[in-house]
Amino acid sequence: MYRGRFAPTPSGPLHFGSLVAALGSFLRARNQQGEWHLRIEDIDETRCRQEYTDSILRDLETLGLFWDGVPLIQSQRHEIYREVLDNLNRQGYTYGCNCTRNLIKLNGGRHPASCRLENLPWEKGAGIRYKSSSSVTGFTDLIRGFLSRTDFPAENDFLLKRRDCYFTYNLVSVIDDHETGITEIVRGADLIPDTFGQLELARTLGYPEITYASLPLALSESGSKYSKQNHAPGLDLLSPVRLLLKAAVFLGQEYPSEISAASDDLTVSEFLKYAVRHFDITKVPVLSRKVPV
Repeated sequence: MYRGRFAPTPSGPLHFGSLVAALGSFLRARNQQGEWHLRIEDIDETRCRQEYTDSILRDLETLGLFWDGVPLIQSQRHEIYREVLDNLNRQGYTYGCNCTRNLIKLNGGRHPASCRLENLPWEKGAGIRYKSSSSVTGFTDLIRGFLSRTDFPAENDFLLKRRDCYFTYNLVSVIDDHETGITEIVRGADLIPDTFGQLELARTLGYPEITYASLPLALSESGSKYSKQNHAPGLDLLSPVRLLLKAAVFLGQEYPSEISAASDDLTVSEFLKYAVRHFDITKVPVLSRKVPV
């Protein structure tokens, strides 16, 4: 069975960029008669707040984007992440890293790999990095076709656990996608560089490979992506059908004029039923573009 997911970080309210990711993954899952799951990525408790988790859940419900099962909450899964990381440590797939942010910045923003050469052990106050073999040289994206690792520079020996003892996105997302049986990940194209390392880590852990589909990013008038870091405004839910229609059109979906004209008269359920039935992933554009909000 098809199993998709949406995995927001509750460090702020949902914005248009996150709506595009949520709607794209929802329409794809429901169009495939599959399940759509929700994961709250609150593993970094320095940035995340319960109030944002609550608002995300409310907004998704208002938009009619109802998930299957119970939301997975990452902050409740530390023991599972620790067990997997301990196994990777025992099998020699990791090494300790005591590099500071300033040192990495001086190295052009990339880890200098000196820790790996020294094969530093993990100790309190140090991070833990994955020993990458760069074995995943490319993968086929459902929207973008074959993507080569050389075209998307990313840190090979990525962190699995930070110096402040928080587990990292690249570790926990791989574990959670496997444990919840996700078969396809529909998410923003900004995460393409991370995908190569995540595929490699999944292979190391013996997990079956997942299919990926990378959505275009919604950009602000300044050309930056809508994100919490860029202070994107929260969603205005006064007209939820209009908002859903705007996000669906951004995703390249085409609707007859009577659907657009009747957006104020349609219920959320009626619009989503039509949108699911007619969703065509081959029409999703590759290029990101500006969207006034």
